[in-house]
Amino acid sequence: MDFVAASPILRPPLGDEEVGGGGTDEESSMASELLERLVVGVITCVFAIVGALIGAVTGALIGLATETGFFRGAGIGAISGAVFSIEAVESSVALWHSSDSGLRSILYVVDIIYSLLSGRIVREKVGPAVQSAVQSQMSALDLPYVEALDIFETGGTCGMSKDSVDSLPKIRVTLENSLDGSGERICCSVCLQDIHIGETVRSLPNCQHMFHLPCIDGWLTRHGSCPLCRREI
Repeated sequence: MDFVAASPILRPPLGDEEVGGGGTDEESSMASELLERLVVGVITCVFAIVGALIGAVTGALIGLATETGFFRGAGIGAISGAVFSIEAVESSVALWHSSDSGLRSILYVVDIIYSLLSGRIVREKVGPAVQSAVQSQMSALDLPYVEALDIFETGGTCGMSKDSVDSLPKIRVTLENSLDGSGERICCSVCLQDIHIGETVRSLPNCQHMFHLPCIDGWLTRHGSCPLCRREI
């Protein structure tokens, strides 16, 4: 009887939980990843639409006041607003997947939404882009024999090498240099977060605009120009 009880042939089969536990965990992970991608896609679309609408209105108003024209200004503003809004969402997702806390990511997204609704992102992003297009158009009119610049270009210069980016000056933010000319706290126009006293930031040599180190370093490796005023480095 002892031989029969110990025989592996007569043992009861393993349960599904013991055999397929790993597969269930993998399926749950895949489902969570797909759900996250869906949520990010929906948020990106919403931000792009809101940014395009606000950018179109701002661009149209600037176009009426300049030589750009109503419809051309609206087009430039809509494209710029959508692009900058998508970049903001991508920065939020990157921060969410980083080692930082989830609370900081939530506060970051809330600040982005507030920036869109209050028009801060329009003033800091869309406005300079439309103004840059106006300057490009005027330069093309002044030089008729030079190939006209693409007025929809918002910083198409080639990116810089890592060594060139690292050689740009870095400064520590103090009470004296933490405010702009209007007395408001300086904001990094890449991530739209305020620059705080005590932080080490990078100051661009031509325009003296300041940005967070990881924000501007990543930008310059792709574009090679100031993200705020579009001046080449």
